[in-house]
Amino acid sequence: MFLLFVIGGCVIIIAIIVVIVKRLRLTKQSEQLSAKIGRIPSYESAITNDGRKEAVYAHNERFSVDIITDLETSFAARYITFAQEKEFTCYYADYYQEANALVPQLKKFSIEPSDVIVKFLHDFDNIGKLVRLHNQQVIQNSLDRHKLFFDHCLKYPLDEQQRRSIVSEEDNCLVVSSAGSGKTSSIVGKVKYLIEIKKVDPTRILLISYTNKAAAELTERMGIEGLRGYTFHKLALDLIGQQTGNKPSICDNTDALFVKIYRDLLADSRFRKHAVEYFVDYQANEADWEKRKNERRQQLSEQKDVRLKAMVPDMDGKQIYVRSEQEQKICFVLSSLGVQFRYEEPYEHPVADAMHSQYRPDFSIYFERDGKPQRLYLEHFGVDEHGFVPAWFAKDRNISYEEANQKYNDGITWKRAAHEKFGTRLITTSSVDFYRSDIRETLKQLLLDAGVPLQERTDTELYSMVLPEGSKQEKAFIRLIATFVTLLKSSCRSLKDVLKQTDEANDRRSEFVVKNIFRPVYERYAEALRSGGQIDFTDAILQATELCRATHPVSYEYIIVDEFQDISVDRYNFLKALREGNPPAKLYCVGDDWQSIYRFSGSDMALFNNFAAFFGPTEINKIETTYRFGEPLVGLSARFIQRNTAQIKKNIRPFSEQRKTELSFQAYDRNSYCNVIGQLIASIPSDKSVFLLGRYSFDDYYLSFMYKSVKEGNRFYYIIGGRKVEFLTVHKSKGLEADYVILLQCNKDTYGFPSLVSDDPSLQYVLTASDHFPYGEERRLFYVAITRAKVKTWVLYDARFPSVFVDEFLRPEKVTVESYTKHPNANKRWTRRADQFLLTLHREGKSIRYIAEKMGRSQASIVMRLGKLES
Repeated sequence: MFLLFVIGGCVIIIAIIVVIVKRLRLTKQSEQLSAKIGRIPSYESAITNDGRKEAVYAHNERFSVDIITDLETSFAARYITFAQEKEFTCYYADYYQEANALVPQLKKFSIEPSDVIVKFLHDFDNIGKLVRLHNQQVIQNSLDRHKLFFDHCLKYPLDEQQRRSIVSEEDNCLVVSSAGSGKTSSIVGKVKYLIEIKKVDPTRILLISYTNKAAAELTERMGIEGLRGYTFHKLALDLIGQQTGNKPSICDNTDALFVKIYRDLLADSRFRKHAVEYFVDYQANEADWEKRKNERRQQLSEQKDVRLKAMVPDMDGKQIYVRSEQEQKICFVLSSLGVQFRYEEPYEHPVADAMHSQYRPDFSIYFERDGKPQRLYLEHFGVDEHGFVPAWFAKDRNISYEEANQKYNDGITWKRAAHEKFGTRLITTSSVDFYRSDIRETLKQLLLDAGVPLQERTDTELYSMVLPEGSKQEKAFIRLIATFVTLLKSSCRSLKDVLKQTDEANDRRSEFVVKNIFRPVYERYAEALRSGGQIDFTDAILQATELCRATHPVSYEYIIVDEFQDISVDRYNFLKALREGNPPAKLYCVGDDWQSIYRFSGSDMALFNNFAAFFGPTEINKIETTYRFGEPLVGLSARFIQRNTAQIKKNIRPFSEQRKTELSFQAYDRNSYCNVIGQLIASIPSDKSVFLLGRYSFDDYYLSFMYKSVKEGNRFYYIIGGRKVEFLTVHKSKGLEADYVILLQCNKDTYGFPSLVSDDPSLQYVLTASDHFPYGEERRLFYVAITRAKVKTWVLYDARFPSVFVDEFLRPEKVTVESYTKHPNANKRWTRRADQFLLTLHREGKSIRYIAEKMGRSQASIVMRLGKLES
């Protein structure tokens, strides 16, 4: 027992000794660390000696008193960038890790860390906050010190937000502007500040804008020797010329080149066959071009009437509207075989009874045999190999699938019985023929067996039937190809990338189009440029980017970019290569995401909205005072655009509470439309400027009948009430302003505002990602339209079918998710043909949703019309 007591006592004594030794050791470590922290070389001394702490010690350089003092001393009166903050933080990181690891051990043994260690840890944890406070003071000092400069560097004083963005010394500065907020003034002020206050050499400042006009305007407003504004393309060409000694030749008419290449490719039977196949098998259910009453209307306005339209007319030259895509293909096959036919012509014998209306066979085929006219009937039955209808057939009818099959097959039996009764000849196809065999070969054999003479058309003849040379359809097709090629290049992607995506998405349609239509044109286009010793504008940017990456031929201190919301991937890569240097050039970009409207030119809004993710840590400044317009337009337009949560939030305000700008909505009917515009123009003082704006270049269609027009250079005017009034598309009006604006035809229509025209699905693989808000880009375009006026904007809309954008302002309670669904024919009159088409689809058992999509109308409209017809 005594032995155990002795052993226990020894253990306790040993433990006490261990604790005492550990405490002494930790105390000593704490003292050593405190002394070490007290002798940390100042950050400024360290970087002066290339960061070598040993050299600092050897030269008895001054030591850091503490982090706060070191920060203020090292960056006295200087802005601390994110990069410098990171470098400063990293400089103290090793000491911090050592102290942070020691403190928990000290507390474990009830040893209080020294004040030096506690303060050091506290200061290190607050470096970010210290930097913010330091920078705020530096900025305020700069603003106060240079107040006279900002008051007088332009013809008018710059506002506080403009000044704040100008004095920013961050490596990346994004200035988020708004309509009429003076972004050009901010850019001019920034450049003058750099040259006059910061004494930056003008040749070390690169100024980039998007158009020659804007670049020239900036250069002229600066009036500084050695400084000029560039477009991305001009800069790229100059760089290539200077570095290679051979300035590239630019193909400035690529549209004509695409037309030539396309026409040349038509000589290739495979390409011509694929072009025909695109329209017959792969084209989405495209909308039909309505016939124009005269040449002027054709030039000014092309409206669409959605139907399931056959690619070719019937034997009388009449357009055919069929009930299914399979019937659409049958029409084409019959025409390609040289067969004369009519669609749904009444049966030659009366067969109507109490249960059936007069029979109208799908196709009536006409030919001669032994000099006598013959009529053969072709029925296409929508059943599978077992005689079953599709599963959707019974939907929306509240009948079972068995009843649906019974009803459809009773109809087949009745039709066959009619032909048997009157001795007329019938051939049939079914849905299964489209899946089990080549429908063309199947039909060809059926017709030959029936004694129908065939005159098969050549590929050239078929192409002319589907896509006549010089037609609007052909021009639109070539424009689609050119758009794809341009977007492919500006997105810095390859055809291989795109085809891989189509394969992964199992998108056989797009795969076919890219492989067989876009690729041949793209390859010929590239070869034509190469053999002609030319490049296009996108090539210039791509080549200049590679040149900058390889040789770094230019070095700038500052790069300033205007209209940054229009940045595309190729320009982004060029910009990154241009700024590379030691140190890299500081970036000052100005733009307005609310006015990003060029997605079809390759602009990528993500590069603006996620600026820091692409360029690194960024200071974001906003300039939110508009000098163009006042309330209530300021508030109304801001609320409208910010319904899209993808847009950057801003607090827009007018520069003066006295400035008033009205937003008025003016209903019209078609008969009074031109008179309404005439009355509005007459109400505007003669000394005030006016714009007529249209979503499309043909939105002035009705005006062209009543008012004389005149073209002066690139500007187009109407003479209304004895004064010249300019007509512009909304896209072309961006950056411009007038006292009054009249926005034309804001209707819910295919060519309305928002536009309901659908893009070809294949373009999704080269277009930048769009935001998911309904009509996001159209909403931004509408915002541009209503913010051009200084005094008043009138929005004109047809009282029968106003745009959903108009409803948002006038009848917000009526706006639902359904309001944003595309219904291209929502406002078209119900014609006898449309009613017949509706009833046919309904009798076939097509669902309400299916019919709505096919006819371009809302489901509610379909249900209401069916109710009216059935009653």
